[in-house]
Amino acid sequence: MVWEITAEELLERYADGERNFAGIKLAHYGLYGFRRSKYGRKLDLDGVVLRDINLRGAYLHEVYLERADLTGADLGGIFLRECSLVGAIIRDANLSAANLYWSCFDNADLRGSDLDYMNACGSTFRGTQIGYFERAILAQAEFQGAHTESGLICSGWNLIWRTTMPDGIEVEGPQWGNGRDAR
Repeated sequence: MVWEITAEELLERYADGERNFAGIKLAHYGLYGFRRSKYGRKLDLDGVVLRDINLRGAYLHEVYLERADLTGADLGGIFLRECSLVGAIIRDANLSAANLYWSCFDNADLRGSDLDYMNACGSTFRGTQIGYFERAILAQAEFQGAHTESGLICSGWNLIWRTTMPDGIEVEGPQWGNGRDAR
């Protein structure tokens, strides 16, 4: 079930001890700050601390969560569309089956997080510390300078197409992460 909530209400309820916000749609109206971008206004939640929050299946569109602390968060199945999580701490979190469509995780810390089955189409992870993941969709994604726990992104049956690897090499693909062409 999707329910719309403002940033003010989310932060107020979180401060009061509530952690379950599964299925929310974060509203772009209210009093909370906005940041202008070339595409319009984005909701600015820069530096918020939302440890152990449950945002399973939530919908966040054009939200700045730069330098946010989402350690231990349940973000399974979340839809992050055109969001910025630059420098965010998202350690030991669940991002399984997350749709990270055109979002930016540059210089974020994702160590220990479950990223299996994520859709990272158009997302960037430049300089990010990231754990092992498998069965992910990596189309037009950017991992240049990323530090992976396993040292590999081309493993675990990830679907790779037009994606830049940590060493700067672009994999045209499509190919499966085990090195075989996807046909």
